[in-house]
Amino acid sequence: MRSVTPGELAAIWPRAAVVDVRGQEEYATAHIPGSRNIPLDELPLRQQDLPNSTLYLLCGSGKRSSQAAALLSDRGYDAINVAGGITEWYREGHPVSYAPAVPEEPPAGLWRLLVQILRKWHRRSTR
Repeated sequence: MRSVTPGELAAIWPRAAVVDVRGQEEYATAHIPGSRNIPLDELPLRQQDLPNSTLYLLCGSGKRSSQAAALLSDRGYDAINVAGGITEWYREGHPVSYAPAVPEEPPAGLWRLLVQILRKWHRRSTR
């Protein structure tokens, strides 16, 4: 499995596709601007939400992102772990956003289908 330091990622950021595999609450607390949040436990079901490029995987310290990088590498993705995670990114003084990122549209796949079903149910129940 390949790894980069936060400094190496910063040299190519924001052009790099950064995927944060922490939970949604952790991500909302602090994240790299422009990163995508796909929690590790959702990753196997949300691969269609991944960009078609080299993926830089990040978590709090590097443990979950190394698991994600291994999983995605085994499935043919060009996946790179960011050693030290958001903790080291922050310590090195790189930009961090503290507001939760709210997507305009639900993600593709199962999540989008679920949102569509809930919207239809809500429209019917409010008539």
